[in-house]
Amino acid sequence: MTVMHATPVSILREEIEKMASSVFRHEALRNDFYERWTTRSLPAEEVRVFAVEYLTRTIRTSEIVALSVVNTADRAARTECVKNLFSEYGGGDPEKVHLTLLENFLADLLGRVSGYSVTIDELYHESPLPSTLAFSSGQRALFTSADQRVVQGALLAQEWLAYSMMVRLYEGFRNYKSYYSSEEEFHEHCEYFYVHIGEAEKEHRIQAVESAAHVCTDPTDLARVQVGFDGFLDLTVEYWRGVEARMRAAGGLEFRAHANAVPAARAR
Repeated sequence: MTVMHATPVSILREEIEKMASSVFRHEALRNDFYERWTTRSLPAEEVRVFAVEYLTRTIRTSEIVALSVVNTADRAARTECVKNLFSEYGGGDPEKVHLTLLENFLADLLGRVSGYSVTIDELYHESPLPSTLAFSSGQRALFTSADQRVVQGALLAQEWLAYSMMVRLYEGFRNYKSYYSSEEEFHEHCEYFYVHIGEAEKEHRIQAVESAAHVCTDPTDLARVQVGFDGFLDLTVEYWRGVEARMRAAGGLEFRAHANAVPAARAR
């Protein structure tokens, strides 16, 4: 009987896949923000915090993916990154660019829970948290690393977090269905999520494994991929901690303002 032994390349690929799947046990996905977002409908002030911080975090995503193309020398790995970038830009349709879909979603949701029209320009003009800015600068540092293995590790973490993040954000969004006149109207405003959950992020995960595998030929390469991977996860943990703390504070302020207003109203 002939015994087939795994080649070093296949072993490295298995390690990359194990690395990628470790996100499901990490605080980057198991945290207080997701618990808060998915379990209840939040007041307008908390939704506004989420909108500002998530928009700031996401606005540079396509540029970051473009940096993964520029800062990856391996041609096969770069090709996988290009596929990802093309998807971010709506497959060539400006109206389907992922950032455009996000802007439409955030402005619409915040307007509904606030009770008045909200423009995306308002959100762009608000000051984000220092922790959100730290995430963006740290992300950029990883994706502009002179070491393409670190770049690919960061991309691997980003794409494997993204699908699960979208699922959790969508589940939280379902808590606001009462703000829509019908099931049909609600689902018409879910395009940002459906694009990602339906196809894009699943494809991006596969592409990220492929591109990381192309820059790995030995354990030393794998260790450098791990550096980029862990770095992105650590940034994500601090980002969500900051968002959840600000949301909690904003919710408390709204509650106290409401409580103080009740006696005044009765006095009149």
